[in-house]
Amino acid sequence: MLQNAQSVSVRTSDALTQGNIYSRAQLREMFDISDATINTGVFRPKGHDSVWLFVTERKTADRTQYEDVLEHDTLYWQGQTSGRTDDLIREHQQRGLELLLFYRHAKYEHPGAAFRYEGPFAYSSDEGRNPVSFVLKREHADLMAATEEEAQHSDAFDPQSIEDGRKRIATDIVRRRGQPAFRHQLIAAYGGRCAITECNVVDVLEAAHIYPYRGSETNVVTNGLLLRTDIHTLFDLGWITINADDYTVTVHQNLRQSEYGQWHGKLLKLPTSASMMPSREALEWHQSETGKQG
Repeated sequence: MLQNAQSVSVRTSDALTQGNIYSRAQLREMFDISDATINTGVFRPKGHDSVWLFVTERKTADRTQYEDVLEHDTLYWQGQTSGRTDDLIREHQQRGLELLLFYRHAKYEHPGAAFRYEGPFAYSSDEGRNPVSFVLKREHADLMAATEEEAQHSDAFDPQSIEDGRKRIATDIVRRRGQPAFRHQLIAAYGGRCAITECNVVDVLEAAHIYPYRGSETNVVTNGLLLRTDIHTLFDLGWITINADDYTVTVHQNLRQSEYGQWHGKLLKLPTSASMMPSREALEWHQSETGKQG
């Protein structure tokens, strides 16, 4: 259990992985929750500096038909008709609370009526009453913008920080490449070549999970692809997917006029061992859950 009577306030995001699927039952077990209000749309887990939003885009007929939709990094979300939690949403940052989004398109989109964890969001604006219509922004988008702004106006150079900088860079590279043992297995399975581009520069090849990482049980070769860094990013974002029927690459039409268009329709470079072939079920899940529409 991650919480007990003696625990101090911590952020629940430290124990969650963005992109993973969590049911309310799993969250109850993870955080030792017995409070029945976890079944509502806005929940504050006891002993944690977090607020959880459970949002279903397409509601069942027996539910209040709030108008909620996630568009890229922006959530358009209506608060409760009673308005009891409106100030909690508006003031979450002032109160030192993170606002975490669990999102699904429909109730049974995932097994166990689970949600996809989208990560931290921040209050942006609101209008109207009963219910209030909120606009919430994904936090990393604001962080990236602030970081870019800071970098643009920073000219300082400190030679003493170079060694620390090298360590941070090395750590970041290892983290992006994936768990070392998992990556080494994929390098062996795919002969040290990117499964899509066949690039053989090992330093830029990463271990990509097809189904998101959920502990060691997902670190298996059949749930992975060896991909070049940029291809890995596009795969995770759903701009590139793999057809489970014939293992061909699908590049979203918005990218087909770019340099990535050359890989559209290409047959995936597959492991020679049948036992290491990527899981068709995992590829189907990835294409349906992350693939861009259009």
